[in-house]
Amino acid sequence: MQDRASPNKASLKNVIMKYLSLIIFSLVFSIPPVYASEVTGTITTGVDTGVEGIVVEAPTANPPAGEYTSEQSVALSGGTGTVSIHYTTDGAAATCSSGNVYSTPITVSSSLVIEAISCYANSIVSPIAIFGYAINPPSAPAPSSGGGGGGSGGFITTPATAAYDFNTDGKVDVFDFNVLITNWGSTGASSSTGDANGDGNVDILDFNLLIINWKP
Repeated sequence: MQDRASPNKASLKNVIMKYLSLIIFSLVFSIPPVYASEVTGTITTGVDTGVEGIVVEAPTANPPAGEYTSEQSVALSGGTGTVSIHYTTDGAAATCSSGNVYSTPITVSSSLVIEAISCYANSIVSPIAIFGYAINPPSAPAPSSGGGGGGSGGFITTPATAAYDFNTDGKVDVFDFNVLITNWGSTGASSSTGDANGDGNVDILDFNLLIINWKP
């Protein structure tokens, strides 16, 4: 004889299946959905950009470079975020690990070239700035002579003077000074670009020769 499930057992099985379905349904739909728009925060790339939001600038000088007739007090300043300013006056290149650390204005009582660099956090450095100062006190007036006659001669360019007359205008003056400062640090230079001693470099040696032979 074949066994048949009793009606009571079949009913009980249906009830259990319904309850299991309800439980699974509740578990699935009771978990709140998470949408991308609900996730907020900041994405970090991990890249250190150094000095964030700061423009790296070379130092500036006040008064500006140029020719003066008396001693000057030169103040150096850096841009926003500058940690320190280093400078040299001996022709050596300024770096953030050498030279003088600027703290007070620099007294310029004789012709001088200042090289300066701004130092920032994270070993960030600025380009080097070069400031040349020619100090030339006015000449004392020549005593008047009793005699007359004879006009005053013009400036005579000798071969020695010509070596320092970079712009060939017959004078050794601020215009030649500007040529030298513009080409400061150049190699493979010539007499027309500030190389006064003929060694191919434009440096403190040429500056000294220019000042010694200054004849505006």
